[in-house]
Amino acid sequence: MSETARTPRVTTGALKRLIDCERRLWLTEHARTRGPRSEHDDVMGERNRALEDRGAPDATGMVGPLLGSGLSFEQAAAETLRVLRETDAPVRRPALLSADDQHSAAPAFILRDGDALVIRDVRLSHRPDRKRDSRVRIAYAGWLARQLTGREVSRLEILTGLGTIVEVEPVADDELEALAARALELMGDTPEPDLLMGHSHCQHCDHYRHCWDRAQAERRIEVLPAVTRRRGELLREAGIVTFDELARLKPGQLRHRELREAERILLAEARAWSTGEPVWQQDPGIPADRTPVWFDVESDADGERAPVPVYLWGLAVEHGEATFEPIMAELTREGDRAAWERFVNRALEIHAQHPDAIWVHWHNAETMWVDRYLARYGAPQAFVQALRAPGRMFDLHAAFERSVRLPVRGTSVKQVAPWLGFAWSNPDADAEWSIAQLNRARRTQDPAARQAILDEVARYNADDLWAMRVVWRWLVAHAPRA
Repeated sequence: MSETARTPRVTTGALKRLIDCERRLWLTEHARTRGPRSEHDDVMGERNRALEDRGAPDATGMVGPLLGSGLSFEQAAAETLRVLRETDAPVRRPALLSADDQHSAAPAFILRDGDALVIRDVRLSHRPDRKRDSRVRIAYAGWLARQLTGREVSRLEILTGLGTIVEVEPVADDELEALAARALELMGDTPEPDLLMGHSHCQHCDHYRHCWDRAQAERRIEVLPAVTRRRGELLREAGIVTFDELARLKPGQLRHRELREAERILLAEARAWSTGEPVWQQDPGIPADRTPVWFDVESDADGERAPVPVYLWGLAVEHGEATFEPIMAELTREGDRAAWERFVNRALEIHAQHPDAIWVHWHNAETMWVDRYLARYGAPQAFVQALRAPGRMFDLHAAFERSVRLPVRGTSVKQVAPWLGFAWSNPDADAEWSIAQLNRARRTQDPAARQAILDEVARYNADDLWAMRVVWRWLVAHAPRA
């Protein structure tokens, strides 16, 4: 059978894409193109497998793993079904495949509870049971196991990133069947859905440019950051399809309460996009008479569960020629504490030299990590005064967002700074890239190669600081004064 004529199959991955975005599922099936698997994907895959290995139940007579053992999916499915029907053995990495070849699932484990089955999967998130796609995917595996074997499923369980096992409430069969039917419909001959989610939701999707570049060319209202899906629906109901149409409105012309509540931001963004120029709302309150300390951290995706949650404390003092000062942690618990202590000592030195210093960061990650490390290791009271007393840290993102709207798809510094002319030295670098490099550095046995990787991470962090400085200077130069 040719690739273009293959029969669509509803997998748990297809259901995840469906719940995430119907258009994403359609494009994945019909465009048949996906971006190359990233290093970050590999890191998350390795962590998921490591979690599965650590959490594998000590069950007598465990069969498998079947997937990944050299068997094709169809062969693994046949063996899974034989074991489940003919024996009482639990199975690791089973494969479930319906007789019509249209439905499949591959949970981490199928365990036994007397004559009933227990479906157990693995997720790195802390509370996967709160996520609809996680509940649907494991319930779908349970539904399929029940259909194939005739055995009841007594429990659905997920091993979480915290190492705990949570029980998941079953999803009703009619909901699963409706989702599977919709997935098959989208993977069939139905037209491409005209759906656009928010930029922050879409930006890491393989099909981001396909959807968003087209929407921008069509001048659709959905490219405005303040246009949520609900607001987009309400605007369309009011006959407003493009940001040019929205920009022509006067205050008070939006009738619906939800739109009136966001009217000021909606109109400002629409006018920025329609004219291609900044639309100012108020003075950003930049403390230009103080000494900025540009501040940005690089943290592990595992957060506080990681041996080294923050692996780089990046800073630069704007005094004379600003010099980047990376404080990199050795990738051990001892290295974590040592890096924090170096950061604390350097912060105290800066405070002594520049009592007016203000630590400038973008959004809230830096304040969060300072507070977490204070709880983790402590610091002198002078440090607390230097960084956590009121007015010592300045969220440049908040200042930017309350003061001005630009024709950009979001208010990340990665969106704002390039509009102002800044470019990162490595255009592919972002937070996920940084985490992937950290993982590479951990794996390599060559000290010189490790240092080269970490130097690249440091350069990316430095660019983040200089990007903030560009935004700061632009606000100082162009913002209207109160």
